[in-house]
Amino acid sequence: MSKTILDGVLEEFAKLAAIPRPSKHEGQVSNFLKKFFEEHGFEVLQDNFKNVIAVIPASPGKENSPITILQAHMDMVCVAQDGYEFNPLTDPIKLIRGEKFLEAEGTSLGADDGIGIAEILYLIKNQEAFPHGELRIIFTTDEEQGMSGAINLDKRFLFDADYFINCDSERYGELVAGSAGAVHATFRRELHYVRPDTKLPYNVEIKISGLRGGHSGEEISSGRINAIKVAAKIMRQVTARGKIRLASLNGGKAFNVIPDSAEIVFATDLRAEVVKKICADIELKLKKTYNTEPNVKIEAQTVKRPDKVLHIKDYENLSNLITLIHSGVYLMSPDNPAQVLASSNLGVVHMDDEIVELKILPRSNADAIVEEFIDHFTQVAKLCFFESKFSTPTPAWNFNPDSKLLKIAKEIFTEQNGYAPEVKTIHAGLETSFFAKKNSKLDIISIGTTNENIHSPNERLHLETVEPHVKFIVGLLTKISEMKP
Repeated sequence: MSKTILDGVLEEFAKLAAIPRPSKHEGQVSNFLKKFFEEHGFEVLQDNFKNVIAVIPASPGKENSPITILQAHMDMVCVAQDGYEFNPLTDPIKLIRGEKFLEAEGTSLGADDGIGIAEILYLIKNQEAFPHGELRIIFTTDEEQGMSGAINLDKRFLFDADYFINCDSERYGELVAGSAGAVHATFRRELHYVRPDTKLPYNVEIKISGLRGGHSGEEISSGRINAIKVAAKIMRQVTARGKIRLASLNGGKAFNVIPDSAEIVFATDLRAEVVKKICADIELKLKKTYNTEPNVKIEAQTVKRPDKVLHIKDYENLSNLITLIHSGVYLMSPDNPAQVLASSNLGVVHMDDEIVELKILPRSNADAIVEEFIDHFTQVAKLCFFESKFSTPTPAWNFNPDSKLLKIAKEIFTEQNGYAPEVKTIHAGLETSFFAKKNSKLDIISIGTTNENIHSPNERLHLETVEPHVKFIVGLLTKISEMKP
């Protein structure tokens, strides 16, 4: 193969990093990928949802081998460090390559799932170097926000394939053979403001920061603190000692990211010193209770009087809703006590002059529990006088004990690496669930490089896993080319 594998893959990744590609805004990167296949002489189609589907003919003599789909998603979660200037719609990702890691300056890296696409592009450029049957490449959109690309992909692109390799897992050495279902829940309420009461002379801004955040599926059981929940705790503590009139509450970045920061502004009859003491006590208690969050910081300072504050009923309903919404692990698997079976993440709260909106992402590896979440959240919203809206639920992708692809993947990985891979189901959503639903006969696995702290500004790619992962895919495709359809 040309160049070193690592350099070749990172060259493709750098091209992707230069293209802004947050979810719902994949037009530019979709056009780039379509042009890539056109320039290399392959049949390619771009559908109405900006999915890109390309066909790579089989190697000579392998025309009767099974058809294999290689798939990855083109969008990324765009988040930045507090204070770092970054416009996800216009700014490129600035890459920092070290000896062991690839990182980004001040933002998420986008290795989820840009590294999957980069590896596939590299393999296509070098596809004459290894035998393979016909390959179908599917790059989807909107995986991180709603999976609308996978949901709306025409099933005709799946019906004649035998094997499906999803390149969106986050740890080399893991063969993922099942994933969680989920639903995006949005709560909204119209707000009513009043002038601040002169009997509440103290005005305070509180900033919660220093939390680790991270992926709301893979990291939900790691003891990470939700900043929005901390904000609600502070407001309850203030209310227990005095009066509070909320001017603003904002926190979190996305449905599927554990909130690492939040800000509150309110008027109160408590002196600033009392509020600061409340914040210091909560910060100390959190550090003692959650040794996973040593850097949590809660800072309170006096600010000028806000022009308006929430009507007390609006504040009470918002505070009640945040308190009642479960965020964190909901249930562990009875079959595997180390596996999360159900969880929920309160990802975003945002207030403006007219409405307040909360975004929640409940997950489960059992579809029936996702339905229970929808029913529960609907009732909670009604009790707190909020409007609730739910996306199309993502079905769970269930483990197939008879998978031929999983069997050969275990054999090839062990042969190449000298140790056996871990086979697991994950508590995160993958597009594989929709592909399996469209064609139940597809034999599917999900694999990937090691990507750390995804969906956060601390995201980084373990460079040592790139070359062996590419060789693993080559080994899989070579072995499949020797099989019968």
